[in-house]
Formats: sequence, structure tokens, C-alpha cells
Amino acid sequence: MFTILTGIFLWQLQHLSFDYDYEKYFPKSDNSKIHYEKFKKQYGADSDFLLIGIENKKGIFEKDFLNAVKKMGDEFKEDSLVKFVASPVHNCGYYKKSGLGGLLFKPYLDLSKVTITKRDSLLIYNNEQLVGSLLSKDGKSLCVFLQTKENLNKQEANHILNLIQQKKGEYNFDDYKVAGRVLAQTYFVKKMITELGVFISSSIVLLIVFLYISFRSWWGVVIPLIIVIVSIIWTLAIMLFTGKSFDLLMVMLPTIIFVVGMSDLVHLLTKYIDELRIGKRKKEALQIAFKEVRWATFLTSLTTSIGFFSLISANIIPIKEFGVYAGISVFVAYFLAFTLLPSVLILVKPPRKLIKASNSNFWDKYLRGWFLKVLGNKKKVVLITLLLATVGVFTANSLKINNFILEDLSNNDPIKKDVIYFEENYSGLRPFEAEITTQDSGGVLGFEFLSELQKLETYLRDNYTQEGVGFLTSPLTLVKEANFIKKGSKSKYRVLPQTERRLNSLVRQMKRGADKFKQLDLNANLNLISSDSMSCRLTGKLRDVGGLKIQEENKKLQEFLKESINPRILQLRLTGTAVLIDNNNSTLATNLILGLIFAFAVIAIVVGIMFRSLRIAVFSLLPNVLPLLLLTTVMWISGIDLKISTSLIFTLAFGIAVDDTIHLLSKYKLERRKGRTHLYALKRSYLSSGKAIIVTSLILVGGFLTLLFSSFTSTFYMGLLVSVTLLIALALDLMIMPLIILYGLDDATRKK
Repeated sequence: MFTILTGIFLWQLQHLSFDYDYEKYFPKSDNSKIHYEKFKKQYGADSDFLLIGIENKKGIFEKDFLNAVKKMGDEFKEDSLVKFVASPVHNCGYYKKSGLGGLLFKPYLDLSKVTITKRDSLLIYNNEQLVGSLLSKDGKSLCVFLQTKENLNKQEANHILNLIQQKKGEYNFDDYKVAGRVLAQTYFVKKMITELGVFISSSIVLLIVFLYISFRSWWGVVIPLIIVIVSIIWTLAIMLFTGKSFDLLMVMLPTIIFVVGMSDLVHLLTKYIDELRIGKRKKEALQIAFKEVRWATFLTSLTTSIGFFSLISANIIPIKEFGVYAGISVFVAYFLAFTLLPSVLILVKPPRKLIKASNSNFWDKYLRGWFLKVLGNKKKVVLITLLLATVGVFTANSLKINNFILEDLSNNDPIKKDVIYFEENYSGLRPFEAEITTQDSGGVLGFEFLSELQKLETYLRDNYTQEGVGFLTSPLTLVKEANFIKKGSKSKYRVLPQTERRLNSLVRQMKRGADKFKQLDLNANLNLISSDSMSCRLTGKLRDVGGLKIQEENKKLQEFLKESINPRILQLRLTGTAVLIDNNNSTLATNLILGLIFAFAVIAIVVGIMFRSLRIAVFSLLPNVLPLLLLTTVMWISGIDLKISTSLIFTLAFGIAVDDTIHLLSKYKLERRKGRTHLYALKRSYLSSGKAIIVTSLILVGGFLTLLFSSFTSTFYMGLLVSVTLLIALALDLMIMPLIILYGLDDATRKK
């Protein structure tokens, strides 16, 4: 039955898909998300574009180079998925008066001329809107802007990216950089597929090594490994049948199943082998192992799944889904460990070498010594615990919440290098989006509103972050360009008219000649003004300085608006994808605390019911909460900020780390039922469970360390920090739990 089901599930897994849609990381019910959806419907998206940065060693105003850029851009325009192309030689120019009421479009760089003159280069660089957007600030490269069809599917995205790479090979420019959402998403999916294979294969190799060291037999290696692999297949089948695809978080799921599922198997196998070694027959040994281990492993599975299920409190869909499926996977592994494994053990004869071999003296020697040291140094243990708790509380309060675009890629990654290139040479890639409304009767083309908007744009360009906001575009941009045309296309007149009368006259001319402005570089392709003219879009680009810095700048911006802008004339609301990501991170601390409180409460209830003691329930949390505090210490020392990815580590580590505590308490309770005295039961549970929790902790750490092979920084930190936390939790359990059991239980509970 198991074989047939597993075969069917394995065959179906070929249909499991991979997905990386970063908009899924936006909260669905958040007010900022609702506003953004309305904004996007009105003005369009802020991330459906690709940038191509091209360098030429002879200079960007060299004629042959510009002709090649023009030819390449024209070829892009022929593709149905490309809606708009802009570059210094595409849709980039200005208007001049021609004849009676006529307008003539003049490109900044006229390729029909014999040469591009110094005057031409100065003229295009005098347009501040183009510097940092289509022209690099240092004049060494230019940018081709491709606006694509909205929400490209996988096939369309691959088509566009293949086309871009094809042109790269055809034109052989000196340097060719590409950046954009479509590229990042496609690249992430390919990396996830690769890393899934790396994680699974490295986990298998590592577990084979651990299992062989532990059991010194092929029998003790192959059987657990097969059962864990079956657990992975079943869990992935559940994902497939419920319509869930792999994303950046779910890629870690097979590794988690490997290490968590192996923990159950090791406990059951260890007890089974111990019973065989003392002379029990196979069936009897299996019955004893099943009876004594199933309840403790059920509790550990329950507490681990609680840690995962607590992620449901997050306001981000992929995190919720990760928590649900990871929690389900824990119970799938438990179910197969206590159904499939006993069935296999009944059918397979254990090798005599495994039964005769024993290293219990080795474990007993060191665990007994550690146990005596703990009991003999009670005051030192308490003092060390208090000191560590104090340090942990301090660093927990000092931890910063921060996030960056493409922070999951290292600076050495080729995609990240291209992003850094645009950050350093252009205005940046982080979108700046705002909706501006007015109560002024003149609307967003009124003199009072545009005067206030000009003050705001000046502030954003000069004071919002060190580099300022570049490529700022708004209705003010249109008005300035129209005034520039009206005044004979002289650069000094690319300004707001000085009086309301002149502005009104200009706006009337703009409305009469609206159909003639269709080639007005990028502005004609941006939807900037609402249908009722009472609200508008302000858009730009800036360097990715991090969510923490942006939060500080937004506070300064609010102070500026309060002091310098008339709220009746102009009201600003920031929006866009970058704002939503920042908002998600700003709620991290609250969601993290709520999730942990839920996990703490449920696990305390489980322990309290187990011992019918509130005191032991509270005390047992200490060796599991303290590792989380010390985790913040490690993060603080290492300069690792709290973000969406690292926030998962706390609930994940807590749910797994508490397993050691459960096993020690369960073994103590079992020994008491056998009539042992309080102290002797404590000693027996410490020596017996000590080996199992050390071995399983090492397996867990080894499994999570395989995540260090990831090129995604979030996955790398997940593996590193969870491993560190589990080692800390193991040490604290062996150090603190004996004293908690010895003194934490009340007299009535001790006698039970």
C-alpha cells in the first residue's frame, strides 16, 4: 500500500511548479496594499520594465555606437511584448515651434547629421530629467528603457530575456548590463530549481554520514533514509494536490523534513536497538520502543509543528503557507516513522554486529560527568543563566529591522552586480511612487498646486536621502516642458511660469495641442493625471539605501510637509511596491512576538498538562526562550538585521529546540512511573535521553548546515542561525533542565 501510494505521488511530482512572484509577499488585507491596487489601476504599475546599460569606450556620443543602439532599440520595438522603448536615441527630444501654431519634434541626438556635436551633448545633459535615467551621471554609459506588457507569464518573460541576451551577442557592446523585475524573478526561479537539488543531495550525504557513525551498519542507514525520502515525497504530493508551488521559502522544506523526520526515526531506532542489546526479542523490543518513544516523539512533533503553525500570524501569504505546509510535513514524518518503520523492522532482521556493538559506556561516562558538574555548581549555573539572559534582552532590544531590494543575492552574484551598476551610475532601481491630491479648485494643473509641488520636488531631489530622488516625473514636468517649447526651446525656460495668468494661458495651449505631445519622451508614456484632475502621480527612482534609512527619510519628509506645504493645496501619500515591502518589515516585530507568544503558550500548556504543574510549565520555557535571546546576540554581533527571512528563524528554532526539553521531561516521567526516586529518575532520564538528544541535535544542525550551500542570503542565514540556536539550546538543556526538574517540581508532583 505504502509502495503504491508513494509511486503514484512520485510520478505526479513532475507537475510541481516553481514560482517567485514578489507581489505575493504583500499583505492582502493591508490598507496600503488596497490603496496601491487602486493606484496601479489608475496610473499603472511601477515595475514592469527592464533597463539595459550600455558602455562604449570611445564615448557614448560616438556616431557608430549610437546607430547600433538605435538599431537594437528599433528591433525591440518590433516585439509585441515591448510596449515602449526609450533611450537617448529613442523617443528622446524636444519640441520647437514651426510655422503658424505648428510643433516640430527635434531629437536631442539627430543621427541623420554627419556627427554629434558638443552642443548636442550639452543640450541633452541640460535636461535634468534625463541625467540618471537615460544617461549615466559620469557620462560613460547610456540606458535603454524597455516597458513591457504587464504581468508577463513564464513563457513571455523567458522570451523577452532570451531576446535581450540575443541582442547582447549580436551587437557586442563594450559592456552590457541588464536589470529589472522580470529578470530577477526568472533568475530566482532557476536558482531555486538548482538549489532544491543541491539541498536534497547534500542532506542525503550528510545524513548517511551521521547515521553510519551512530549505527555502524547499512541497516541503520538505508532504512531511515528511505522512510525520510518517502516523507518528502508525500509532503510534496500534498503541496501539489492543494495547488501550492515551490517558492523561495518552500525550497527549504525538503531539508526541514530530512532533519525533523530523522529525529523521530533516531529516537525510535535507538530505543529499539538498546532493547535488543539487553536480550529482548525483535518483536518485544519493537513493542517496548514503540510504547516508550511514541508519546515523547508525538509531543515533540506537536511542539515543532506549533512553531511552524505560529507563522499563520504573519500578514504575508508565502510565510503563512510555509508555516502550514512545514507543520503538516512534521506530522507526515511522524506518521510514517511510527507506521512504516515498525513494518519494515518486523520484516528485516537486524545485523548481529549492530546488536553487539555498544558505545553506551562512552556516552554514560561524559554525560554522568556533566550531570555531576551541573548539580555541583548550581549557583554558577544560575549566575551564568542570568548573565546570558541579560545580554540577550539587551541585544534583542538593539536589533534593527531593515531590508534591501534583492537582498537575497550576494554582492558577487552576476545579477546583483548589474543592479549595483545601475545603483552607482544612474538614479537607482528603487521605485519612488506617490499619489498627490488637492482640494484646490484649480486641480493639479492650478498655479497654487504646482507651486507647492515644485517645493516638494526640490526637497525630494536635494534632501530625500543623500543622493536624492532622480528621474522625478509629475504634471509639473509636463508644464515645464510645455513652457520650454513656448519660449523657443531654450533650456532656461524649462521652469514653471512665474504668474498664474501665464500658467493658465499655457495650460489652455497644452489642452488644445494635447494630441501633438505624443512623442514627449518618457512623459507621454506615463499616466500622470487622474480623470477629474484632482489627483496625480509623482514618480521617480532612487538608490536602495535600505528600509531603515527610508523610514528615517519619510519622517523628515512628513516634517517638511507639515512645515512647508499647505495641506489644503497638496496632500501626499507614498505608495508603490517598495513602500509595501517596507510596511511588511515594519510589522515584523509585532507579528514575530505574537507568533512566539502563541507558541510559548501552547507548549507551556502541553508541558503543564504532562506534569499537572504550572511551575514546571513556566520553568521549562527558560532553556528554550534563552536560545532565542542569544540568537539576537549572534545577529547583533554579526550585523545581521531583522527582516522577513530572518524573522522566520525564531519560531522555527523554538519549535525544534523545545524537542530536547520534551524528551528529557518525558523520560523523567517514564522513570518515575517505574518507581524510581526523584533524583534517580532524573539521573536515568539525563543519561538515557542525553545521548538521543545530542545525536538528534547534531543531525538537525548538520541538516540545516546544508543550507549554507545556498546563494540566497536568506536561506544561508536560515541554515546558519538555526544551527547556532539549536546548539545553544542543546547546551542549555543539558545545563539548566536538571536543575529545573530537581527544584522546579513541587512536592506533590515529585511523588507522583
